Amino acid sequence: MNHENSFLTRVAITMAPRLNNALFASLFQQCGGISGFFEETDQNIETLFRENNLTNIQPERSRWLQMAKQELDVMKKHHIQVCGIEDSNYPRLLKHCADAPLVLFYKGILDDSDSKNIAIVGTRKATEMGKKRVDTLLHELAETGYHPNIISGLAYGIDITAHTACVHYGLKAQAVLGHGLHMIYPASHKSMAEKILEQGGALISEFPTCAQILPTNFLQRNRIVAGMSEAILVAESPIKGGAMSTARQALSYNRDVMAIPGRPEDPTFAGCNLLIKQNIAALVENIKDLLRILNWPPLPTGPYQMSLDLFPVTNNEVLLMETLLKRGEQNIDQLHQLTRIPVHDLSVLLLKLELEGHVMQLPGNCYTLI
Repeated sequence: MNHENSFLTRVAITMAPRLNNALFASLFQQCGGISGFFEETDQNIETLFRENNLTNIQPERSRWLQMAKQELDVMKKHHIQVCGIEDSNYPRLLKHCADAPLVLFYKGILDDSDSKNIAIVGTRKATEMGKKRVDTLLHELAETGYHPNIISGLAYGIDITAHTACVHYGLKAQAVLGHGLHMIYPASHKSMAEKILEQGGALISEFPTCAQILPTNFLQRNRIVAGMSEAILVAESPIKGGAMSTARQALSYNRDVMAIPGRPEDPTFAGCNLLIKQNIAALVENIKDLLRILNWPPLPTGPYQMSLDLFPVTNNEVLLMETLLKRGEQNIDQLHQLTRIPVHDLSVLLLKLELEGHVMQLPGNCYTLI
């Protein structure tokens, strides 16, 4: 079968109910691959379906091929490419997962390189603190000299924060979507999707454009996020949510699972804390933790530069940080009342601590320790 027909059959198999799943790989192996499946006689296919306990599925190969021809027209219009699990550019880690998709649709660059891969996932209702931690961690990761692929789902909250940080700091992003690549959901993230592609990243999906968009699609795509990654970081998550299922899926693939901890009283970090408590996830507070857990040695840097302590610690600084530690998030007026530090001096001190990465400003002129 020539390349054009091979391309067609890869798309056609995604039209088959339940067959777009490597749990049924033995069927295709018996046929000599996906293309071979469409070359077998009807009698042989019916026999193979019975032998593989697929008696509840009607092998409508002619209809699937016809649907694939229509799909190819849409793919050409939207510059969508396809690769099968047999292809060299199929993600190397995902390929070894038992439930890996047989076919992936993608935009951008999808190659089987030795690049490191980290997934960053979390709640759609991320707090400013959670977003700040992700941004800081990726900034520091880029500065280490490592430039792994950062994999996420282009959703609200932690996902889009991770993708945005990748664009800002020159890291390659890969977004796994729960629908066909002819559209972007949510629509407000379309510009970010375009920037991901501009920087050499990729948009990935197992769903053709004609697939119905269902809530279960987004849970289903989580296994791809987990499977493509050598490690997964849960940046912020309540006890229930897609990020938690992705973490447990990653654990089943023997991936490293990491989580950023939060305060016990903060429900948006309850899932992270639970993963750490159950010894499912390793605790990550900073880039040093991440490199140690992943066993990535520090990369050589440029010539050593002496750092000057231009901002020596003062008594007011100690008082301010102790107050934030005891009282938690406070606005500047509350901090003035609690510390009796003049407002002007307090503003300067808060800016200093924010630049040093000890304090983070929140909406409403509030501040908290990082």
